[in-house]
Amino acid sequence: MPNIPSLWREFAAIVMRKQRPSSVIAASYPEGERYPAANGAVSSILVPLVLVGFLGDIPLSLVIVALCHPNHPFAIHAGIAAVSLWSLGWVIAARSALLSIPHVVGKDALWIGGGARLSGVIPKVAIERVLSIRGSRREWMSEQGVSRDQVTLASGFDPPNLAVEIKEAALLAVKIGTRRRHSQPSRWVLLYADSPAALAKAALSPPPNH
Repeated sequence: MPNIPSLWREFAAIVMRKQRPSSVIAASYPEGERYPAANGAVSSILVPLVLVGFLGDIPLSLVIVALCHPNHPFAIHAGIAAVSLWSLGWVIAARSALLSIPHVVGKDALWIGGGARLSGVIPKVAIERVLSIRGSRREWMSEQGVSRDQVTLASGFDPPNLAVEIKEAALLAVKIGTRRRHSQPSRWVLLYADSPAALAKAALSPPPNH
C-alpha cells in the first residue's frame, strides 16, 4: 500500500530544496493513467486563503495589544505570527502533496492519490460500480440509502465527487489506511478527482485476462 507524506517533512524539503517525500511516494505508484485531485474548489485556493488570513492577523495583533495593554506586547505579536506561519507552512505542504500524488489507474488496480487523508489500492476485480456524487455527500448517502459505517472518505479537502462500490466478497482484497494504521475497508470509498468521469471509466475498464 502506498504511503502518505508527512506534511512537515514535505515543507522542510520545500524550504531546503531537497527531494520532497510526496515525489518519492508518487514514483512508487505503478505506470498507468493519472488523474489529478488538486484543483477542486477548496484545494485550489488553500494557499491564497491562508495567506489572506495571515495578512489579516497582523492588524489583529495590533488591536489586541492596543486594547489589552499586555506587559509583553512582542510576545502577542510573535505568538499570532507563529500560528499564522504554522498554518501557511501546513497548507503549502498539503498543496505540494496534492499536486505530486494523483490517482493512478494501473492495469489491474486503482491507486488512491491525493496525499492528504489516506491512501490505498482497490483491485479492479473488487469494484462493483463507480457512481458520480452530485451535491453534498450527505445528500448522496441519503439518496442511495448508505449509512456512515459503509463509507470510507478518501478525499482530502474537496467534497467527494465519486463513489466506488466494493464487492462485498472482495473487501479483504482492498488495502486502505492512514499514515499510522491500516483501516478496515468499507463498502463504499468516496474520492475527489478533477476529472471524475474519466477516472470512473478507467477504473471500470477490465483488467488483463478478463
